[in-house]
Amino acid sequence: MLQVKMFAASNGDAFLLKDENPDGFAFLIDGGFASTFRNEIRSELVAMGREGRALDLVIATHIDADHISGLIKFFGENGSAKLPRIVKVEQVWHNSLRSIPTHPNRTSRALSDDDARLIDDICRRGFALSNESSRPDEEIGARQGSSLASLLLKGGYGWNESVGRRAIDTSVGEFALGPGARITVLGPKPERLGELRDRWIAELQRYGLIGNVLEGERFDDAFEFLSATDKASMRTAFAEIGHSQSSEKSLGEAYVPDDSVNNGSSIAVSIETPTSNMLFLGDSWAQDIEEAIEKRAHEGFPLVFDAIKISHHGSMRNTSCRLLGLIDSAIYLISTNGAKHGHPDLPVLREIVDRPSAFVRHLHFSYSTPESQQLAIYKSKSGAAFVVHENSNGWIRIGTE
Repeated sequence: MLQVKMFAASNGDAFLLKDENPDGFAFLIDGGFASTFRNEIRSELVAMGREGRALDLVIATHIDADHISGLIKFFGENGSAKLPRIVKVEQVWHNSLRSIPTHPNRTSRALSDDDARLIDDICRRGFALSNESSRPDEEIGARQGSSLASLLLKGGYGWNESVGRRAIDTSVGEFALGPGARITVLGPKPERLGELRDRWIAELQRYGLIGNVLEGERFDDAFEFLSATDKASMRTAFAEIGHSQSSEKSLGEAYVPDDSVNNGSSIAVSIETPTSNMLFLGDSWAQDIEEAIEKRAHEGFPLVFDAIKISHHGSMRNTSCRLLGLIDSAIYLISTNGAKHGHPDLPVLREIVDRPSAFVRHLHFSYSTPESQQLAIYKSKSGAAFVVHENSNGWIRIGTE
């Protein structure tokens, strides 16, 4: 039997999937903030290491501070892949600059002295501190200049090895991960990663880059440091908060597709084991997941999952009526404390439970929020039964015996 733990990650994401059988699978998807790793995740991984268990796969869905900060702390403490201090890691999925194909019309040449100084300055500055905490040590500590990419490279981890060290995107399709486990990549589309790279290059040019972009470790670091703050997403955040406050709107009226380049680059997967099938959507765009699922529906791809992790903390910019018309589950996972952008959005939550259902839906929230409290007293329009679980940070059993 597979079980999942949704960690209390402030406004971020962090999930540990583990088979109850000691010889079974274990996956870590995102790591929240540095404080999430220190206060929530570390003890679980230490226990796994002591039991002789390993993480079969670690997925960094995309380069946002609320998803990768805890992973940076983890890999910084874990040391090398051959001699891990905490737990053995078999594979890591992370789309860094080196994973994204170079534009065919772009050529590279040696950097000028000014360009080299610019890259070095960005790397020394590291990640911009967010307002997740007033304490710098609650963040990624990246003013010290450690990116996830550099830690994976230095530690000799199996980085995108299962796909030939190329990008994790929809062209990967479906493949086996050990006996009985199958992973299907539903996002991002290859062009989303190209858009992320192009935005990064434009940002470098805004900072003063004159020459062309080269491949290399320092560029990987600079790519990660600048990409971790998605300005397009931040610009729409305040409008989104105001929009979500109009709680009487239906999702059909409220939905406006996400245009955040970072979110569009999210790795979204279904993970199938002998006992369960789960859907983890990161912060992906609804329209991309709709397209990916519709393409596979005729192949017997499941539309009803044992658990679904809702995209982007329940934002109505990342879940559409069309998407919810394609998928369903008895278990929904919504990860956020609601403090930063007002997530989750009530129109999304109501649309989930308003649909007719022959089974009881269980909505698990990592925190109690005003929206989860309102949902707890809401009556489904279809009469479908549902249960709200707040502060749901314990193990949740998934699937069948």
